[in-house]
Amino acid sequence: MISYAIIDNIFHVSLSGTIELKDLLTFLKDFSEIENRPEDLKIFYDLTQANVDLHLDDINKLSAIAEKSTLDLSSVKTAFLVEDPKVTAYAMLFSWLPTNERINRKQFSTKDAAIEWLNSNED
Repeated sequence: MISYAIIDNIFHVSLSGTIELKDLLTFLKDFSEIENRPEDLKIFYDLTQANVDLHLDDINKLSAIAEKSTLDLSSVKTAFLVEDPKVTAYAMLFSWLPTNERINRKQFSTKDAAIEWLNSNED
């Protein structure tokens, strides 16, 4: 299941249970249709309760779609809260893929560190 809410100007996304590629693609489609997103978007993904199984091609595809869905924004900072080693590796790969310098992605082991980074001026 994927749920989301805006809390303190940060787009919080929680993933739980088994998450498949189609779930992520549906979420990205829905996300791209949200109106009035801030020009400097901050996104916090909580992946600590998610069971995800992807291939490298899937991660490349998701990254490209995520980039395309935010072309109208000035900047996008994305923090991933991770615990599971496999999901951590996915987040790391996803973080390395953006081709546009206005997109910054990092993974974290604590929510406090992730939120602090999102609210900082650091890239």
